[in-house]
Amino acid sequence: MGYRVVVVGATGNVGREMLNILAEREFPADEIAAVASARSTGDIIDYGDSGKELRVKNLEHFDFAGWDIALFAAGSEVSKVYAPKAAAAGCTVACATTAAAGGVAAGAIAAGAGVAAGAAAVSGAAVCASA
Repeated sequence: MGYRVVVVGATGNVGREMLNILAEREFPADEIAAVASARSTGDIIDYGDSGKELRVKNLEHFDFAGWDIALFAAGSEVSKVYAPKAAAAGCTVACATTAAAGGVAAGAIAAGAGVAAGAAAVSGAAVCASA
């Protein structure tokens, strides 16, 4: 059984690199959602070099319920608003933004990138690493 993974900020440089790494390392994902701002909604982006393409979904209308992991690469302001929503929906949240300095959600753990990489093992947690 694989994970259902959301990449928020998927159309930016960091988000695309997250998708590249997930594909390159053959992360056990059953489903990947590329999520970004309204201006990117409907765009088609590559899931690394896997040959798979993803249609970008609108963050404002995205429902995190039922997803296992949410990786945030959309900037600290976006993470401050949406990471707590993802965590409340039961996602493990990892963000690569400066939102870690102030904590993304109540009880969020500000940690180094090494800890964020292992966040998939913790359900409903928010773990952030400063960029």
